[in-house]
Amino acid sequence: MDTPQPLYSAESVRELDRRVIAALDIPSIALMKRAGRRAFAQLMLRWPDLRRLQVYCGGGNNGGDGYVVAALAAQKQIPVAAYACVPPEKLSGDARTAYEYAVREGVHVVQSLTELDAEDGDTVIVDALLGTGFSGELREPVGHAVERINRSVAPVLAVDVPSGLNADTGHGDRAVQADVTVTFIGRKLGLFCGRGPALCGEVIFEDLGAPAEVYRSLDPLAWRYTGESVPRLAPRRADAYKNQFGHVLVVGGDTGFGGAALMAAESTARAGAGLVSLATRPEHLAAALTRCPEVMAHPVISGQELEPLLEIPDVIAVGPGLGRAPWGEQLLARAGRAEVPLVVDADALNILAGGRVLAGVRRDDWVLTPHVGEAARLLGWDTAEVLADPLAAVREVQAKFSGVVVLKGAGTLIAHDGGVDLINGGNPGMASGGMGDLLTGIIAALIGQRMPLVDAVRLAVWLHGAAGDHAAAEGQRGLLATDLLPFVRRLVD
Repeated sequence: MDTPQPLYSAESVRELDRRVIAALDIPSIALMKRAGRRAFAQLMLRWPDLRRLQVYCGGGNNGGDGYVVAALAAQKQIPVAAYACVPPEKLSGDARTAYEYAVREGVHVVQSLTELDAEDGDTVIVDALLGTGFSGELREPVGHAVERINRSVAPVLAVDVPSGLNADTGHGDRAVQADVTVTFIGRKLGLFCGRGPALCGEVIFEDLGAPAEVYRSLDPLAWRYTGESVPRLAPRRADAYKNQFGHVLVVGGDTGFGGAALMAAESTARAGAGLVSLATRPEHLAAALTRCPEVMAHPVISGQELEPLLEIPDVIAVGPGLGRAPWGEQLLARAGRAEVPLVVDADALNILAGGRVLAGVRRDDWVLTPHVGEAARLLGWDTAEVLADPLAAVREVQAKFSGVVVLKGAGTLIAHDGGVDLINGGNPGMASGGMGDLLTGIIAALIGQRMPLVDAVRLAVWLHGAAGDHAAAEGQRGLLATDLLPFVRRLVD
């Protein structure tokens, strides 16, 4: 099993740059040229028949990387124009040296966007406007340059970070849309969360020959888990029996929302739980038995009727289709007092945010799985605040409620007492009803199979996204949550 990948802040990566220069005993311009060569190599690997190149260069080291790329293209006799967003006479340090290198190699440098030729199918654009130091709002003329890049039909390679994307938070309302991003020295968190996955395209990491020792004693912001690094379930023994794999109780399904609870229960079964019970409204029993007779469905009309069922399970998943009416509040209040691990999702989170039920409760053995809107309600924030800094949001929810918190998204963040993990996966086709209910069931099933809480969440989030990607092979639009279930079963082993 591979180790997870560390994800750093922009400040930490600047420190890594300094350490690499010192460890290799090279001038900083040598490291810049090394970055430019790696970016150019990836450019030629991706577009080997490149006919024309446009490089958008800023005034800092990112712009310097761009000038190096332009110079290398000119050496290969590839027609190249470099747009100098900052007048060359204002450049200094390595950026100035890289600009002079490009000029010596015959790069055509222009200082106005109108001097660039119109892009066509033979053109590739390199974005080297802004680096990891960007935050806040784009200023002109950078903003106009970003807009021109995004209007172009040409493919785009971003150097280190797509310009306009915050490398720490993944925030980027006005940023370059890249097809490929080549990032250096350390992977930046913002490339993998927030808007990062939508803006970066394929992310290629180049360590530029950094020695392993430069990374020591530098704590990352988060750890990124992939399919090769997530923990897995142990194989089942030949003499295994169902009680070894957990009894999960799913609580939810108020009037009109029975499908959510049933999907959660079915995904629990498909992810390998030994036994699955469902506590739901009486009118949903027939549908439950028809859809999935393996689930033991129980009618409950009050929290009092739920009480006897709470003595049975090893894990409780509460929230799918729970509603926010008194029925749901009663069930959450009773389930929240059970002395088994809880997975809390959907309307259970909204009730929790209201402060009337389980007020002030903190538990080490529960998993909260909010999407952005639910996280905002739990914190009393605006949704825009969560989107602007998802890392801060997930940390704050975990600090408030303890346990494990899963902030769902294209880059799902998992906060726990040991830090923060990130898992990318899934696709836009999964932006449909019921997907979160499946994740709730998968997490509960893995906890029931005796996985430690954090490991169960890591595997479940990856499994959910991977199943979605497999299901989307037949198309993203029209993808239903239940389409994932056959793949959940295949991938869980």
